Amino acid sequence: MNVTTTTTTAFNPALALYAKCVVAVTFALLFIGGLVTSYHAGMAVPDWPLSFGSLNPEGWWGNFPVRLEHGHRLFATGVGLLIMILCAWIFASRSTSRAVRWLVVLAFVGVVLQGTFGGLRVTLETAGNLGAAMTLRIVHGCTAQIELCLLAVIATLLSRDWIESSWKIPGQSLASVRRLAWIVVAALFCQLVLGATMRHLGAGLAIPTFPEANADGGWMPTVHNKFVDINFSHTRIGAIVVTLLILALVALVLRRARGEARLTSPATGLLGLVLVQLSLGIAVIIHVKPVTLTTIHVINGAAILALSVLLAVRASRFAKESAPSTAQTPPPEVRA
Repeated sequence: MNVTTTTTTAFNPALALYAKCVVAVTFALLFIGGLVTSYHAGMAVPDWPLSFGSLNPEGWWGNFPVRLEHGHRLFATGVGLLIMILCAWIFASRSTSRAVRWLVVLAFVGVVLQGTFGGLRVTLETAGNLGAAMTLRIVHGCTAQIELCLLAVIATLLSRDWIESSWKIPGQSLASVRRLAWIVVAALFCQLVLGATMRHLGAGLAIPTFPEANADGGWMPTVHNKFVDINFSHTRIGAIVVTLLILALVALVLRRARGEARLTSPATGLLGLVLVQLSLGIAVIIHVKPVTLTTIHVINGAAILALSVLLAVRASRFAKESAPSTAQTPPPEVRA
């Protein structure tokens, strides 16, 4: 993603604040969606786009699973409207860059697709097409977090700091920070896909012990099937890989950009969130997947991914503007 060559030409405080509010509301939507999955309420309303043939069925608030699913749909519709307003506002503003406009178009298309994925999952499962419905469950969970990241980048590009501050660190090349930051983003997204697959397959307790992976106390599972293997890949292999990568990224940021809070703050915040995430993951296994704790684990994962994208975008800006000039001084003219 090249966000360094096109920035907004003038800071709009109202638009910047609104973009941040949209990010916060989208984060709340992810939490509600997480509760729907945790309570297995996704099929509490078996039709779509209507709910029991109505825009707002009578008595929906009194039935808890229906309240979750229909409330999720209503909240998602509201978020879609907010993103549509953000898109219109950005295009109406002459001070926004081409990069911001492209990103907000992607965000608008993304929220439409997200709603469609969720709706099709319901209709396919109602029709008995369970395989396709399961695939859409996983896609729906992953694209929701991509949407959050898109909106977080838009809010970053609209911020006063991005537009008006200097993004140079004299004497430092941050290309290595940029590369590792995007590697961390990719690794986190792969871990997210594993987690979403495990969650929707119902494999969260396929390995019910920690740190042991089998009943005999061994570190490797003795039984292999898709549930055990996806669980082991997420809770052991993936968790170790992303933790080591984040530790390496934090160390690199603190070494190369010490004193630059725009990089050190998200880096240390990322480290803190990962430690919380590891603790939550262990607690979910030990306490046999309590609903609230499991949902917080999912949402904290979304926060980790969004913060890693923010760090990668900022590192990309620093790397470009701090890079030494490649222009060469022409050789002196040789006189005969």
